Amino acid sequence: MGKKNAAAAGSGNMFNKRIAGFIVAIILIAVFTLLPPFEGLTEPAMASIGIFLGAIILFVFQVAPLAVSCLTLMVLLPYFGITDLATIWAKFGGTSFFFVFFCFGVTGALSNTTIPLRISAWLTKVSKGNPKVLVFGFVFVSTIISGFLSNFGTLIMFYGIVIMFLKAAGLEPGKSQLGKCLMIGLPFACGNGGFITPAGSPGNLIAQSLFLEAGADISFLQWFLMCIPFPLIMALLVSLSLCAIFKPEPMPLESQQAVLQEKEKLGAMEGREKKAIVIIVATVILWFAGTWVPALNTTVVAGVAFFIMFMPGVDLMDWKSYVREADWNLLMMVGSVAITMGCVNDTGAMTWIANQLFSGLGGLSIFVVMLIVGFVVCYLRVLIPTAPSVAAIFVPIMIGIAGIVGTQYTVSLGMIPVFWAGATITLLYTEPIYLYTYGAGYYSAMDLFKAGLLPTIIMNFIVAALFPVWFGLFGF
Repeated sequence: MGKKNAAAAGSGNMFNKRIAGFIVAIILIAVFTLLPPFEGLTEPAMASIGIFLGAIILFVFQVAPLAVSCLTLMVLLPYFGITDLATIWAKFGGTSFFFVFFCFGVTGALSNTTIPLRISAWLTKVSKGNPKVLVFGFVFVSTIISGFLSNFGTLIMFYGIVIMFLKAAGLEPGKSQLGKCLMIGLPFACGNGGFITPAGSPGNLIAQSLFLEAGADISFLQWFLMCIPFPLIMALLVSLSLCAIFKPEPMPLESQQAVLQEKEKLGAMEGREKKAIVIIVATVILWFAGTWVPALNTTVVAGVAFFIMFMPGVDLMDWKSYVREADWNLLMMVGSVAITMGCVNDTGAMTWIANQLFSGLGGLSIFVVMLIVGFVVCYLRVLIPTAPSVAAIFVPIMIGIAGIVGTQYTVSLGMIPVFWAGATITLLYTEPIYLYTYGAGYYSAMDLFKAGLLPTIIMNFIVAALFPVWFGLFGF
């Protein structure tokens, strides 16, 4: 009865929070719609500020699924004179939407194979039970794979393997330090790796669209070369932190053998696995090649790979499996959020907000500006439930700040929320990928905070120092 009462109380509190958020969002939109325009703003710009603030409240208070909030705000834009319906329908379902749509198929096809188990067996064999090698191995492998597949898809692929490790070893939840390291390290890596390529996270595609509107056209190869060092540095910092703080115990010999035996049962790779590897590797190669061959558009390449996976004789995916595994909430959000925030940005509202809030930054060095912005974004991230919404909220603001400190820093500043959307490791209750492993009982919210505090502080300084210099080498 106690648990039922607690659950009912929690449900009631969440309901009250959502109602409060809805009321606040409505008030904000109404106020900025009805007030005379502030100096330097037009009526559409005033209304777009109300839409922007209302969106933040809807996201933070989780008033409705993110897709529902974004779609509703999107179709309301014409009624506030911000854009017209024809423009909205023309832009919705653009390249970002279909790229994510196709990539869910690629991730689903891979998760239907034995490849994740084979990778895990290889890590077990290489580590020889050394817990630090296991922690580093899983963190780095998951980080790299997540750069090309969805964060949550990568997490699901490896979560079952890690659980099998821990159960085979008899490592109990709440007692095993190795279990603690792996269960924290895995979701961190899956979020962290999302920064590596545009395919790694829907938030990247939202940011890429907003950068393009600001005049920065970043190709797949440019994004990869620019961004890959930073998730690898963060993965190293977090792995060191996990091993130093929790000191994981060695993996028993019998559990190593259990994993290797599971792999041996599989035998040699079958045609299904080989087909998946060929298609995925070819897709990634063609994404990179698209930098020089315009016909190899990343969305077109993903669409062709998606189609091939359903072809007779390949059959890596079927439609029912795709419908079950795809994140439709995320898909609808990607389709609508870039339109909503892009229209808000087009009115000049974001530049005005940045001038009002951050005009004092104009006299500071870019390092100090980046450092301040980094810490603000990183810790405000705790309030925002998913990575794509972080990009939607903060990238337009960063573009506005760049107008104050120098437009050559547009991408350097805009990439800060894109990076911290996935790499943050001091939150729990608003981030689904941590909640997924938290439920197994191996670590607490305080464990997560302790593991992530020092890496987060160090990484903020690294980002502030290197983003402008490193991105500048690529012309951004």
